[in-house]
Amino acid sequence: MNPKVKVYRAGGLFLEAEGTAGQTLLEFLSSRDIFLDAPCGGRGKCGKCKVRLSPGGEEVKACQTNLTGDTDIHIPEEMKMTIAGQDSGAPRAGQDAGARGEAGDDYGVAIDIGTTTVVAHLTNLATRERVATSSGVNAQRPYGADVISRIEFAAAHGHGTLSRLIRTQINGLISEACEKSGVGASRIKYIVIAGNTIMQHLAAGYSPVGMGTVPFEPVSLFGEELPPWDGLPAAPGAAMYFAPCVSSYVGGDITAGMLFCDFERDAGPTVFIDIGTNGEIAMKTGDRYLCCATAAGPAFEGAEISCGMAAVPGAVSHIRWGDGRPELTVLGDGEEPGGICGSGLLDALALLLDTGAVDETGRILDPEEIEHPIAAHIGKDAQGKNVFYLSRVGGGVYLSAADVRKLQLAKAAIAGGIQTLLREAGTREEDVKTFILAGGFGSYLDRGSAARIGLFPGTFLPVTRSPGNTAGEGAAKALVSEEARAELLVMRGKCEYVELSSSLVFNEQFVEQMMFE
Repeated sequence: MNPKVKVYRAGGLFLEAEGTAGQTLLEFLSSRDIFLDAPCGGRGKCGKCKVRLSPGGEEVKACQTNLTGDTDIHIPEEMKMTIAGQDSGAPRAGQDAGARGEAGDDYGVAIDIGTTTVVAHLTNLATRERVATSSGVNAQRPYGADVISRIEFAAAHGHGTLSRLIRTQINGLISEACEKSGVGASRIKYIVIAGNTIMQHLAAGYSPVGMGTVPFEPVSLFGEELPPWDGLPAAPGAAMYFAPCVSSYVGGDITAGMLFCDFERDAGPTVFIDIGTNGEIAMKTGDRYLCCATAAGPAFEGAEISCGMAAVPGAVSHIRWGDGRPELTVLGDGEEPGGICGSGLLDALALLLDTGAVDETGRILDPEEIEHPIAAHIGKDAQGKNVFYLSRVGGGVYLSAADVRKLQLAKAAIAGGIQTLLREAGTREEDVKTFILAGGFGSYLDRGSAARIGLFPGTFLPVTRSPGNTAGEGAAKALVSEEARAELLVMRGKCEYVELSSSLVFNEQFVEQMMFE
């Protein structure tokens, strides 16, 4: 007999359904479109998918706990993440956005599929005016915070589940934007999708498994129109364009970002980087485009960090030393610190370096070795390793020695990739005229902290700019212009992909960039 499961949220009973004996709680919840944060992809490593069972109140990892009988599950509130570009162009309160165009105008949707978040911009194709924006946390997140986790899931279980999730989510975001604006879905005639190559494969219904092993072969590099999937809220005969990708790990989000940043008319030298679980870097010098991808891992997303979390209420987003203690900026209105997100991690590490609490090798020093009041915030974890307590000493949010090492590895991968492209182009750091920090993380991080930990050269600081969600804006540009779509293909044709895994320069730079100044 199948076990009966009741799911509770803060508001009370949320769902009552039958499960299957032996399936994990995470599998049961995901099959009912209830998505927990599971950055490690259900491997039991991160501990972020914990739920409470009753009676008894036992807290368990949903990915490691099987249904064996009738079960009551208490889950956390749905994750509300701060998403770059989510309010861009949205109609103001009381404004009838649908009245902006003529009754017969056609509309389109530009969609940025990020590994972490998804954003959809509804746009009037005649006036090129954005009338509504909708967004959400990527519904695939329970299957891992990074693209490798999702490739591994697709290899083990097929890609059907992941494709269904992202298509269903896109359908919902388009419908939400239509509802906000008063535009009927039957008036949507064109859709542009930009995302990393894995996300575009899943949206197109292609398997990403070939990109997980040598020779890392994608099914497609896109740059073409594909038939919309069944059930898409759009006009009959609507066209769907997927932005061109350069390689398995430099996707349409990067070409769209370069389009938005007007790379074709930029002589350079310009360095463009989108920092996430997979750090994608492009460099333009003269008529030459160099691209690479670095496996930064999910640390900058707050995943697989002891107290790491996404940029949601309760996350420490910035840290400064002031008045004899760390001063914390916490997302949300009056929220108590519950963890630390990517921008806060950079600040915390920069603070530890500035105060001498972390040495050049990345070791958290013992309190008696530190000549700064921050020594009072250094304690021990259960394994006797030094940790840095952000709030109350001996409890609360902390950064461990293992966390510092993960950040160290991530920053070395990014910095090593930048240095490799500079060497490949024969360009010095001081010759770079523009450094573009793209994406949501690039918008929220403190540039000084990022340079302090060595994520990018300090010489880049005066020429750094953060234009926000470049992938979404590039997709919006391509949505309303056939010339822009042609430009995407021209840029893709000029791109030279630098494979870092076989680069002696990168291997040398990765080791060198592990050290802190």
